[in-house]
Order: sequence, then C-alpha cells, then structure tokens
Amino acid sequence: MKRILETTKKNIKRNKVISLSTIFVVGIVFVLSSFFVSMSIIAKKAVNYYEQKAQVIVFFKKDAPEEEIFEFRDAVYDEDLVENIEYISQEEALEIYREDFADNPDLIATVTADALPPSLEIRANTIEDLLTVIENINTIRDTNAYIDDVMYFKDVVENIRTLSKIINIGSIALISTLGVITFFLIRLTIGLNIKNHGDEIEIMNLVGSTDSFIKFPYLIEGAFYGLIGGIISATLIIVPGIFLLITFLQQMDTFGFLK
Repeated sequence: MKRILETTKKNIKRNKVISLSTIFVVGIVFVLSSFFVSMSIIAKKAVNYYEQKAQVIVFFKKDAPEEEIFEFRDAVYDEDLVENIEYISQEEALEIYREDFADNPDLIATVTADALPPSLEIRANTIEDLLTVIENINTIRDTNAYIDDVMYFKDVVENIRTLSKIINIGSIALISTLGVITFFLIRLTIGLNIKNHGDEIEIMNLVGSTDSFIKFPYLIEGAFYGLIGGIISATLIIVPGIFLLITFLQQMDTFGFLK
C-alpha cells in the first residue's frame, strides 16, 4: 500500500498543471450541481408551501348575513375536494389587517371592521381539486347576490410548479453533462499519466507485478481528484454560498417558508 501511495503521489506531481486543472473542473462541477440541487429543493418547498395555503378566498358584501355565508359554505363543501373552510368575520379581518399594517399606524387608525368584508378561505386537497371547487363556486355565485369577489392562487402555484419542473429537468441535464465531462477529463488525465509511464508499466509487467498493483495507483489518483475538488468547493463555496443564499431569501416575504 505504501508503494502504491508513493506511485500515486509521483503521478500527481509529474503533471501538476493537468492535475490542478482536473481538480478545478471537478470543483466547478460540485458547485454548479449543488446550486441546481438547492434550487430544486427550494422550488419544491415553495410548491408545497403555496399548495397548503388557503387557495380560494370568497369575499362577501359587507351587509351579507352570516346565515347566508354559512349556507354558501355548506353548499361548496365536499370532503373529497376540500380540506378546510375557514370563516373570517369582519372583526377577524380587522385583526388581520392590523397585523399586516402594524408598521403604519395611519392606515390602521382610518379602518374599522365595518369597512372590511367577511370572507371564506377555502383550501382544496390538491391543485386539481381546486379547479372543481372553483367551478362549483362560480356556479353558485351566479345565483348568490351576497358574493362580492372570488380570489384564488391557482396561477401562482401553477407557475411555481412549472418553474420547479424546468429547474429539475435543467438540473438533471446540466449535472449529467458536467458529470460526463468530469469523468472524461479525469480519464484523460490518468490516460496521459499511463502513456507517460508506459516504460515503467512495461518493466513492472516484466518483473511480475500484478495488474491490480499497476492499476491501483491510477484509480486512487482519480479518486483523489474527485475528493480534493469536492472538499475545496464545499469548504470555500458551497457551504458558505448556501448559507448566504438562504439567509438572503429568508428576508423576503415570498420565501417565508424557508424560515
């Protein structure tokens, strides 16, 4: 083993430029792969987060009786489609408004509960179920004079889903391409070492060295390039980069699910 490691060390030292270039490229592959994997994970979390939010909000006119609102709630509720329906009264809407604009006292002072509409927040089981729920709501809406507006988040979730798919497909394609390039680069580097040491290999064969003894230093050399490239990229770029990225995104309301 000692002789194998010494041979590996000599091979790396004799081709310093190629060895450093290989380590550099391996490091770049790790960095790019980590970036796209991180983006895929963030996109998936975003889809899950927005799917779990209240996906349909039905706003009623301010003078709508609670009995009419509850009757509408019972009409649209389907346990196979709807996960939860929450009634938000005018007083509760005011509390939510005050929380959202807590940093602006002037806005809070001018708004009372009577100025805000009551609403129902409806969360469907899936995005597909959401389409059916919206159809049911629109059907009832045509005959219900107390419904003022309907707002839903289907487009937001669908856009995030599409972006997530693009990132996932792009990540797989790019990482696969970079992986193939790295493999052939390492293979080329080792091939050059084998070619440069052709005479030594021939002599080793003549004196009775086994094939495994001859091949093992070159296998260790390839593993060395991958290990060092991974360690350097992870220590200097990947870990600090992911930490800074998440810290930055956590400060944005859009990415509140990362907190």
